[in-house]
Amino acid sequence: MKVLVTGGAGFIGRSLVDDLLANGIEVRVLDKAEGALATIDNPALEIAEGSTEDPETVHQAVEGVTVIYHLAETFSSRPREILDIDIQGNINLLEAAAKNGIEHFLFASTHRVYGKPRYLPVDEEHPLHPEESGRALHAIFKLANEKLCLTYWQEHRLPVTIFRFWWSFSQDIGGKALRTLIDTALAEEPIIIPEKAGGNFLHNDDATAAFRLATLNDAAYGQTFNLSSGTFTTWQELAKTVCRLTGSSSRIELVPQDEWQNNSLISIDRSITYECDLDISKIRRLIGYKPGYSPSEVADRLTEAVTRLVLTRKKK
Repeated sequence: MKVLVTGGAGFIGRSLVDDLLANGIEVRVLDKAEGALATIDNPALEIAEGSTEDPETVHQAVEGVTVIYHLAETFSSRPREILDIDIQGNINLLEAAAKNGIEHFLFASTHRVYGKPRYLPVDEEHPLHPEESGRALHAIFKLANEKLCLTYWQEHRLPVTIFRFWWSFSQDIGGKALRTLIDTALAEEPIIIPEKAGGNFLHNDDATAAFRLATLNDAAYGQTFNLSSGTFTTWQELAKTVCRLTGSSSRIELVPQDEWQNNSLISIDRSITYECDLDISKIRRLIGYKPGYSPSEVADRLTEAVTRLVLTRKKK
């Protein structure tokens, strides 16, 4: 079997490509640059440099594949750019998938489509208010792409599966807010964070396991799944970890959510105050997913990733 991974040079994309190759699957990657994939020496990997917004490029990339994993995104804040790249790219892929008889189309979305939580934990039936996200345009267009995927399932019988998750990490971790938190600790300045806020991290190993379990599984067709590694981590816990790793004596100040004023020391993202506690019981029930690490193991791996980021920030 040959599959197509868009955005395969990206953070989760690279982990997915590694996992697919390790399981003996031929992989074609469509990305604007080969990036970290250039280090992979495997004849089962084919890299097609190009963009999803180009219909001809997509047509060629889809030929001869069975499954599409659509991970490519701009994460842009410019509406026309998102429309031209993310929306048009998704339409191109969906049209090509339907035309070529693709057997499964898996789409990576975001927790941000929920907006401010109305109840906890947040399940897949939770109301959708993407305009309340701190990256509202990103969330709105992600939801539009979710709806496009489901439309092709309903009208063209193209099997689709959608995944929503909070913050992914592996041996490395990104995130502007976390980088800012580390820099604040290194400067020995007060760390001001919202009280109770946090979310469910997703280890890339769990992400790839979920994709693997869902692929060509008819129980996953037409479904939207929350995805996480199963534990809730607060910003206060992250701040304590950062202070310990940096040896910082920074004072941690907790601000009630209703008093938070988008403090720029951490983030101007208003959704940073949310408790993004995702319910993953649906994906457990329907396709047998379960996180691969215990809560303590997730914490250990998260600490290792943050440690690497701290070392990077110290060099700045």
